[in-house]
Amino acid sequence: MKKILIYAAIVAAFFILGIVIANFVIMPSIVHMGEEVVVPNVCNLPLEKALEELEKKNLEGVVTERRYDYVIEEGKIIIQDPLPDANVKVGRIINLTVSLGPETVRLPYLTGVDYEKGKLIVERLGLVIESVEYLFSDSIAEGKIMKTIPEPEVEMKKGENVKLIVSKGLIMKMPNLAGMSLDEVQTLLNTMDLVLGEIKEVEGSGTKGSIILHSPEPEQIVNSGDTVSVMVIK
Repeated sequence: MKKILIYAAIVAAFFILGIVIANFVIMPSIVHMGEEVVVPNVCNLPLEKALEELEKKNLEGVVTERRYDYVIEEGKIIIQDPLPDANVKVGRIINLTVSLGPETVRLPYLTGVDYEKGKLIVERLGLVIESVEYLFSDSIAEGKIMKTIPEPEVEMKKGENVKLIVSKGLIMKMPNLAGMSLDEVQTLLNTMDLVLGEIKEVEGSGTKGSIILHSPEPEQIVNSGDTVSVMVIK
């Protein structure tokens, strides 16, 4: 009889314990699992702050992707899933995409590279050619890049501007034509892509038809297509 009472007491104790667990542990969990909350907007917030805001709503933020972005600063949230204001169950995982900031590249050394090839390189790096300036050079052939702005090896964000300085060709200086005949002058000017302009005959000592003065003068810089005027002995 005593054993029966002991067994009955044990059964009753387990029964009561079961009721307590059901009322205070299992049922609240079931009820809590069915509760819904509104997802807060954590876009453009720093990751740490975003996780805090989600935790306040009993939601769990999980970083599922990190990617470059030209608008959202590094370390901030670009996208969240589910979206803000969605109704979700408490405990729901919110997928977060975090910004790595703008992708950066180093501007390569392009001096001496053909313009078209250099342009292609710059564009493939995700940079933008803002402008192109053409200047004469004493060392870089026509059509080749003389320099870039910014300078080579500068770290740049994709989408930033680059200026190219391109050679118009080697600097030409006017040779000394004094003492040359008109035929010799014409041949020389043709090779330099210069044009023989006004021919003025004057009295003077020396060989008839030879050059005594000319404009532009010797050592002056000239460009292709410039006109050269000469003064010759009658």
